Amino acid sequence: MADFDFTTAWNEALFEKEALLESIATQLPPEGQAWLSGLNRFCRRVVEFDLRNAGPDQFVEHWTSLRDTLERLEREFGPSDDWT
Repeated sequence: MADFDFTTAWNEALFEKEALLESIATQLPPEGQAWLSGLNRFCRRVVEFDLRNAGPDQFVEHWTSLRDTLERLEREFGPSDDWT
Protein backbone atom coordinates (compact mmCIF):
# COMPACT_ATOMS: atom_id res chain seq x y z
CA MET A 1 0.00 0.00 0.00
CA ALA A 2 1.42 3.38 -1.01
CA ASP A 3 1.91 6.15 1.52
CA PHE A 4 -0.44 9.11 1.34
CA ASP A 5 1.23 12.06 -0.35
CA PHE A 6 -0.29 15.21 1.12
CA THR A 7 1.39 17.51 -1.40
CA THR A 8 0.00 15.59 -4.36
CA ALA A 9 -3.48 15.49 -2.82
CA TRP A 10 -3.37 19.24 -2.11
CA ASN A 11 -2.25 20.07 -5.64
CA GLU A 12 -4.98 17.89 -7.13
CA ALA A 13 -7.62 19.57 -4.97
CA LEU A 14 -6.41 23.02 -6.04
CA PHE A 15 -6.47 21.98 -9.69
CA GLU A 16 -10.06 20.73 -9.33
CA LYS A 17 -11.13 24.06 -7.82
CA GLU A 18 -9.45 26.01 -10.58
CA ALA A 19 -11.06 23.78 -13.19
CA LEU A 20 -14.46 24.31 -11.57
CA LEU A 21 -14.13 28.11 -11.69
CA GLU A 22 -12.75 28.03 -15.22
CA SER A 23 -15.65 25.90 -16.40
CA ILE A 24 -18.22 28.21 -14.86
CA ALA A 25 -16.50 31.35 -16.20
CA THR A 26 -17.46 30.47 -19.76
CA GLN A 27 -21.13 30.58 -18.73
CA LEU A 28 -20.85 34.11 -17.31
CA PRO A 29 -21.05 37.34 -19.30
CA PRO A 30 -17.73 39.13 -19.99
CA GLU A 31 -18.26 41.30 -16.89
CA GLY A 32 -18.58 38.16 -14.74
CA GLN A 33 -15.54 36.57 -16.33
CA ALA A 34 -13.47 39.67 -15.60
CA TRP A 35 -14.73 39.73 -12.01
CA LEU A 36 -13.78 36.07 -11.46
CA SER A 37 -10.31 36.50 -12.92
CA GLY A 38 -9.68 39.55 -10.71
CA LEU A 39 -10.52 37.87 -7.41
CA ASN A 40 -7.78 37.59 -4.82
CA ARG A 41 -7.02 34.29 -3.09
CA PHE A 42 -9.35 34.95 -0.15
CA CYS A 43 -12.36 35.96 -2.24
CA ARG A 44 -11.70 33.13 -4.68
CA ARG A 45 -12.16 30.64 -1.84
CA VAL A 46 -15.47 32.27 -0.89
CA VAL A 47 -16.68 32.11 -4.48
CA GLU A 48 -15.61 28.47 -4.80
CA PHE A 49 -17.54 27.63 -1.63
CA ASP A 50 -20.68 29.31 -2.93
CA LEU A 51 -20.32 27.66 -6.32
CA ARG A 52 -20.04 24.19 -4.79
CA ASN A 53 -23.03 24.80 -2.50
CA ALA A 54 -25.33 26.55 -4.97
CA GLY A 55 -24.41 24.55 -8.03
CA PRO A 56 -23.45 25.94 -11.43
CA ASP A 57 -26.93 26.97 -12.58
CA GLN A 58 -27.77 28.94 -9.45
CA PHE A 59 -24.30 30.47 -9.37
CA VAL A 60 -24.54 31.71 -12.96
CA GLU A 61 -27.99 33.13 -12.28
CA HIS A 62 -27.02 34.96 -9.07
CA TRP A 63 -23.31 35.77 -9.42
CA THR A 64 -24.00 39.53 -9.32
CA SER A 65 -25.43 39.18 -5.81
CA LEU A 66 -22.21 37.55 -4.60
CA ARG A 67 -20.12 40.20 -6.35
CA ASP A 68 -22.16 43.00 -4.78
CA THR A 69 -21.88 41.42 -1.32
CA LEU A 70 -18.10 41.12 -1.57
CA GLU A 71 -17.81 44.72 -2.77
CA ARG A 72 -20.00 45.94 0.11
CA LEU A 73 -17.88 44.02 2.64
CA GLU A 74 -14.72 45.57 1.22
CA ARG A 75 -16.23 49.04 1.54
CA GLU A 76 -17.14 48.34 5.16
CA PHE A 77 -14.03 46.43 6.29
CA GLY A 78 -11.33 47.48 3.85
CA PRO A 79 -9.64 45.53 1.07
CA SER A 80 -10.06 41.77 1.35
CA ASP A 81 -6.32 41.38 0.80
CA ASP A 82 -5.95 42.53 4.42
CA TRP A 83 -8.53 40.15 5.88
CA THR A 84 -7.08 37.34 7.97
